[in-house]
Amino acid sequence: MKSLNDVIEKMEREIDTDNFIETMDHCIQEIEESGVGIRAAEPLLEFMERHPFADFGVPGSIVHFLETFYKKGYEEILLRSVKRRPTIHTIWMLNRVKNGAQEQQKYMNVLKEIVENKKIEKEIRETAEEFLD
Repeated sequence: MKSLNDVIEKMEREIDTDNFIETMDHCIQEIEESGVGIRAAEPLLEFMERHPFADFGVPGSIVHFLETFYKKGYEEILLRSVKRRPTIHTIWMLNRVKNGAQEQQKYMNVLKEIVENKKIEKEIRETAEEFLD
């Protein structure tokens, strides 16, 4: 595999194209095969932060890859990302973690903070609010 940064840059170049999902799937496969593991989580989430309204699939290969690290540190990395720069997709990912977590209140509090923060785009706040119901 090229460097992790090179693979993410490839996704950056394709983010607004019709081929993005296919490119993303190929790139995530490269990352998986490289054995970089959870070290890829932060850079992948930062990539998602730079594209807060992008369609990453449902749930998409990035989510499938990151969720392999559930209960292995992924939750805290995701929380940091959502606190730093919530996106439509990362809020949805946080909700998935919340639904399977024993510490649901911690995740609910983060969603409430997003809803109440007027500096965050309205669509992102509304998405967070949907998961509070």
